[in-house]
Amino acid sequence: MAANQIKLEYFPIEGAAEKIRLALVMTGTEFDDVRVPFDQWPARKATSKTGQMPIMTINGEEYYQSDALLRYVARTGDGSLYPCSDPLQALKIDSMLELANDFARALTPSMYVGRNPQMFGHGELDAETKDAMVKGLREKFAAEEIPKFAKMLTEALENSPFLCGDSVTIADLKFLPTMNHLTKGVLDYIPKDCLEAYPAITAWMTRVREIPQIAAWYAAKA
Repeated sequence: MAANQIKLEYFPIEGAAEKIRLALVMTGTEFDDVRVPFDQWPARKATSKTGQMPIMTINGEEYYQSDALLRYVARTGDGSLYPCSDPLQALKIDSMLELANDFARALTPSMYVGRNPQMFGHGELDAETKDAMVKGLREKFAAEEIPKFAKMLTEALENSPFLCGDSVTIADLKFLPTMNHLTKGVLDYIPKDCLEAYPAITAWMTRVREIPQIAAWYAAKA
C-alpha cells in the first residue's frame, strides 16, 4: 500500500502545529511542512473550511483541529505514542492533553489582549494601557499559574521519566513546545528562567529533546 501523502500547514512558528510535527517525526512519517507567512493567511483562510490552522491534507483531503490531528498521527505509528488498545493508559494521556489545554487557556488572555482587547470585552485601548494589561496578566500567570501547573507536572514525573510513563507519548509532545516557548525569553514579563525552580520539569524537557528523532528535528531547524 502506498504511503499517505501528507501536508501540514501552519504559520512559521511552533504554535499549535509543533506537537503534530513532532508526532510525525516520531512516527517516521514523511510530510510536507508548509509554513504559511502571516501576510498570506487571509487568502488561505478564505479557502479553508474552518478558518483555522493547522490544516493537514491527507491524499488531497483537508482535516482540522490540532488535537484530533495529533491523535491521528499517533495512531499511525507503533502504538506507543497513544496506545488505543490500553484504555486506561489512553485515559491518562487524554487527561494530560486536557491539562495542557487548561495551561494554554490560562496564558491566552495575556497573549491576545494586547492585539485584540475587544475579544475580552474592552474597547479601543492606547499602547500604554495595552502594555500595562499584558504586564499584569503575565505577571499574574507567572506568579500563580506556573506554580500550580508545575506542581501537577512534577507529580506526574515523580515515578516515571515521561508524563505518562516510561516512554514518550503525545502528552509529552504537546507540553514540550509550550514549555519551550516559556523559556525562550520571548514573552515580555515572563522570565526565561521561570521553570528553573522545577528541576523535574527541566530535566524532562532535556530528556524529550534528546530523543534522537526530536534532537534531529530541532537541529535541522536551528
